[in-house]
Amino acid sequence: MNWKNLLFWILSLLAAILLLWNIFGNSPSEFITLITIIFAMVVKMWTLSDRQIKSEMRMKEGFNKIKDDMDLIKKKLKV
Repeated sequence: MNWKNLLFWILSLLAAILLLWNIFGNSPSEFITLITIIFAMVVKMWTLSDRQIKSEMRMKEGFNKIKDDMDLIKKKLKV
């Protein structure tokens, strides 16, 4: 498991606990609960953006391999 995913789940669990504490008891503040939820979402977006970047890099490498193969074919056909 990626450390970012682990951090997301820890923060989500903490946010759920704080939310329940806010609803049923004397919680420290609504602000702390809100900040925890926002921070968990930021970590999740960070994980998703990393996956997108890796996917785009693999696609770019694939297109470069195809381009190299096409250049080689063109070169052989001209000879």
